Amino acid sequence: MMIVLGIESCGDIGSVALVNEDKIIGEITINVKKNHSITLAPMVDDLLKLANMEVKDLDAIAVDVGPGSFTGLRIGISLAASLAYGQDKLVVRVTGLEALLSVGRSLLDDDGDSVMVVPLIFGRKNEAYVLYEGEAKVIDAVEFLTGLKKNVRYLFIGDGYLAFKELINNELGLDCVVIDDSFHYLKGGTIASCGLVGLAEGKGISPISVEPLYLRRPEVDINLELKMKLNDNC
Repeated sequence: MMIVLGIESCGDIGSVALVNEDKIIGEITINVKKNHSITLAPMVDDLLKLANMEVKDLDAIAVDVGPGSFTGLRIGISLAASLAYGQDKLVVRVTGLEALLSVGRSLLDDDGDSVMVVPLIFGRKNEAYVLYEGEAKVIDAVEFLTGLKKNVRYLFIGDGYLAFKELINNELGLDCVVIDDSFHYLKGGTIASCGLVGLAEGKGISPISVEPLYLRRPEVDINLELKMKLNDNC
């Protein structure tokens, strides 16, 4: 039976989980204003100890590669890669938007064909990341939501929905399936479960090949480019 460790660190929540084909073996989640670089590795260590396992017992490590906080996703990817490299394990890349899509579809059951699932991850200000009609992109959330069709029933899922909940439900009056707020936060169990599916599909890769998903350029790169242009003009 395959066992996968899942790592989530692209937002405020830090979460790790162990899953096999039958169940979630265990999950540790923390949502405090602490750097994931401090909390994430000890959480993995504690989880493995509680499950009486070691990294060598795993078949793969799944990690959320974005979109999200550039610092957070790099921390998660670095941890996943270092754990996998040390024990010659595979890594499965999971995007947060695809993970949310899988959760949304699982919640709909028989209503799936009549509802459009729209994964929405909050970025900053009015910015969000969306998976819509098969395309992952960064958007102006207000502009995007305002332009949606009114004759479609939607299930928005992700912390982006929580950020623009008032606009979606009250101002725009979109027809929405309402789910518990807990489903809008990505956790290690979801990442691990998606990783289990990906591993079965042959999507496991070498830890040295894991790259983040950037839908927009890191702000630090933009600021550096602007600074270089200013220096060139001086």
